[in-house]
Amino acid sequence: MNGAHAAPFLLPEYTAAMPVSRPLPTLTQAHAPLTREITVVNEKGEQQIMQIPAERDLTVYVDKRELVTLMSLGAHPELLVLGYLLNQRLVKSAQEIESITVDWEVNSAAVKTRSGIDQIEARTAKRW
Repeated sequence: MNGAHAAPFLLPEYTAAMPVSRPLPTLTQAHAPLTREITVVNEKGEQQIMQIPAERDLTVYVDKRELVTLMSLGAHPELLVLGYLLNQRLVKSAQEIESITVDWEVNSAAVKTRSGIDQIEARTAKRW
């Protein structure tokens, strides 16, 4: 995996409020360049190279099931995925997740839960 190293991710302020009965998920430390170079033409008609934010897609798979594609700048994508799952109330706590593995070579994040997500199909169905 490009730029990924599996290791537990622990924030002191986060872990202090968590029960110790279940461990926190293992997160890769994947990263991607935050900017990319482009060539622009300035007001004098001269070409210049500039850096702009490099937004990229990240498809999230939960227990081998495609869930959603998020847009990310590439910094801490594992926390983006965890935040999405918590925000959408698909999980109640980080302890429900065993691991989050991000691979920028295929722009994907694989989430492995400890016991699945109850009624995930119904909870993630499109609502018009």
